[in-house]
Amino acid sequence: MNTSTAHMAVSARTCADGPSGAAGLGKAGPGKLRRAAKKAKQAAERGMATAEYAVGILAAVALALVMLKVFNAGTFLDTIAKMISSIFTKILGWLP
Repeated sequence: MNTSTAHMAVSARTCADGPSGAAGLGKAGPGKLRRAAKKAKQAAERGMATAEYAVGILAAVALALVMLKVFNAGTFLDTIAKMISSIFTKILGWLP
């Protein structure tokens, strides 16, 4: 095979299969395409994680405000003290 025939054979294969020899993949092989797709998916999910953190922080702040309101109420502390006292009374009543 002479030089021009070899060149034509390489050109025909490149046109049919792309420069890497894999049909339709161009210079990137299947591994590179998978990595690129994975990076694109991770970049898209990065924003979702930020939104989830924001919702979690808002929920934590709301819970803290509710707990602050409940614990600052005088009736709550009285109720807890009465409950603990009744538990100790029952436990001590069971002892011989």
